[in-house]
Amino acid sequence: METADVKKGIQFCKQFVVQASCSAKYCLLDFNPNQKKSRKSLLRVSSIANLLSPSKSAKKGSDTFQRSISFKVPPSPANKVNVTPYKAPQPSPAKRRLSRTWSDMICTTVGNLPTELSHRDIKRQEAIYELYQSENDLVEDLNIVKKTYHDSLKKLQLLSDGELKQIFGPIDELIPIHEDLCNRLQNQRLPDGTTQCVGELLKEWVPNLHHYISFCANQVFGKALLDEKKNDEAVEDFLQRCQDSPFSRKLDLWTLLDGARGKFVKYPLLMKTIQKYVSVLDEEDNKNLAEAIKLAENVIAEADREMGKAKCNYFRAKINFIYEEETCQSLEDSTTLVCSGSLKNNKGSKLHVFLFDEVLVVTRLNSQSGQQTFQVYRQPIPVDQLVVTDLKDGEVKMGSFRSAFGSGQTVKNVFRVSFSEQDKGQSHTLIAADEHDKRQWLICFQKLVHIVSSDAVKIGESKDKLKAPGVEKSKEAKKGT
Repeated sequence: METADVKKGIQFCKQFVVQASCSAKYCLLDFNPNQKKSRKSLLRVSSIANLLSPSKSAKKGSDTFQRSISFKVPPSPANKVNVTPYKAPQPSPAKRRLSRTWSDMICTTVGNLPTELSHRDIKRQEAIYELYQSENDLVEDLNIVKKTYHDSLKKLQLLSDGELKQIFGPIDELIPIHEDLCNRLQNQRLPDGTTQCVGELLKEWVPNLHHYISFCANQVFGKALLDEKKNDEAVEDFLQRCQDSPFSRKLDLWTLLDGARGKFVKYPLLMKTIQKYVSVLDEEDNKNLAEAIKLAENVIAEADREMGKAKCNYFRAKINFIYEEETCQSLEDSTTLVCSGSLKNNKGSKLHVFLFDEVLVVTRLNSQSGQQTFQVYRQPIPVDQLVVTDLKDGEVKMGSFRSAFGSGQTVKNVFRVSFSEQDKGQSHTLIAADEHDKRQWLICFQKLVHIVSSDAVKIGESKDKLKAPGVEKSKEAKKGT
């Protein structure tokens, strides 16, 4: 009985395979009768029929029948295709910016240098042409930033209008300013290639630089947002492709943007170089250049103040207390971040220290939801209560309180910050990275403490009564660090 069932099962499967082969044959013939693929498909079907050959033994009865009836068609071996892994194309050679001097320009346009020019006159022409050429380069870079980066990011909808405004700032207002100076200098040039007086021209043009005040103040938040948006794979890919392209000269977006600020702060130096070679007899040009330099320095000072305020606001927002109800009035009143950086305490823990114009805040770096914040460590020290002690190398030992009584390793480049009244809060023993780093910190502290002392005296207190904080030179390490 079992053998009969097996035979019936095999017969049924053969009929199924024959029908499948016929269907496959017609489908393949209708699709493409001249391809080898159809013959291979028929061979696969015939191989299935061979698996169900009646010559197989049926000794195992119904178990054999169950295995044969639940057969699986083995997949045909895939054709081995040599697939080459994707490799990014080699970056194109960077576009090199030609560095031309005034002498080079004269040789290619006029032919020879004017013989009547003295060495001093040639130096002045070179200085004027350097200003002109740097303006051309800046206009080119700003147009790349505007058209290639700003407009493309907007068109691709990778950044919103608000994000674009925060990252790029008032870039639309900067391009016409520098194009205007290029045109003025070019129109001032004589047919023989020389340029005479530029003092009046620059004095009229420099006030246009006031647009850089908002541009510089915006950079603090713009840089932070750009770094955050780089976590977006699409944005990062776009920026990398642009950087690899020849037009960028291997410079990233922020380098191009910050280049405008770098040129902005160099205007006094460029104009002083021109003034250096102006003839003493040309009093009017000297006077105009001096006024232009003064105007530029005032604009730069204002931009620096606004940038300092923006930086102060940015980091104040990043500083958190352990308990939300905690506040620090001196921190809220601060308007300038004097300096900041990483230092270590005598236990080896890394701290991030902020010196504002009103308070010293010692923090620990913290990350929350991918955002960097700074958690306040111990009490902030108001500047009017701040005492800075310069500790000698070897006075402080590295390690915990217990190891301080042992033969622990002494450290260098150490200073201590504390309250003028010890019961107001704890002190910090801080270790700088090297001697230069320590010196910079002490210079910042000394300037700030001096300012606070002067302000306190102006209020009406006498120097005898005033216990002014300052930087002390310790003879021995103090206890209670």
